[in-house]
Amino acid sequence: MQIDILTIFPRFFDEFLQNGMVRVARKQGQVEIRTVDLRAFSEDRHRTVDDRPYGGGPGMLLKPEPVFRALDVLGVQPGEKAPEGTKLLLMCPRGRQLGQGDLEDFAGVKRLVILCGRYEGYDERIVEAYPWQRVSLGDYVLSGGEVPAMAILEGTIRLLPGVLGDGESVLRDSFNAWPGADGLDHAHWTRPPEYRGRGVPEVLRSGDHGAIEEWRRRDSRRQSSERSGAGDQTTSEQEPKAVPGEE
Repeated sequence: MQIDILTIFPRFFDEFLQNGMVRVARKQGQVEIRTVDLRAFSEDRHRTVDDRPYGGGPGMLLKPEPVFRALDVLGVQPGEKAPEGTKLLLMCPRGRQLGQGDLEDFAGVKRLVILCGRYEGYDERIVEAYPWQRVSLGDYVLSGGEVPAMAILEGTIRLLPGVLGDGESVLRDSFNAWPGADGLDHAHWTRPPEYRGRGVPEVLRSGDHGAIEEWRRRDSRRQSSERSGAGDQTTSEQEPKAVPGEE
């Protein structure tokens, strides 16, 4: 997979690209990531990439020229269709909120081109000229698109085959439809079996795999219900107690 990130702050990504599963995927050759400095495509000596909006108003807008020129160099031309195998992502509050299904879709393409906004937003000609998929992390304001872009990178790259050491981890992620799951992942415990008076549910230490799977299904539903604010009396009443004990 090839990922190109257009940004005015390419160094934001330096540490991110050198750590964790992103580093692993790059080392394996699963993904190649390039940061493209939009300032390099400005034609004035000040490397200007923003200007005031027509009609007045607060803030500055990302100018069209640097973006169009950068995309030209990347082989992406204005029009209704992106190059074959390429998906164009625009970090934008007008976009659809990012979901796990989107990440799975992104992981299935050969190339992602991600444009990170800054300032008050984009000159609308940037938005209109290309077949962007507009993406938002949620209904709140960030200073730019770099953090959302990192979220997309992390969420997409971990889905590529062989990146995670345990492939089942992907299948059992929150929001994946593993058998019996209902949105969120179930709660987890590890060793020790008791710590500061808090223990592990007995069923998880029982060795009864059928009972463990049923507990996890119910807990997944409970977690999702609590997140939605709906509550779930049936699952909470059946919740196994976490008690101290020896392994």
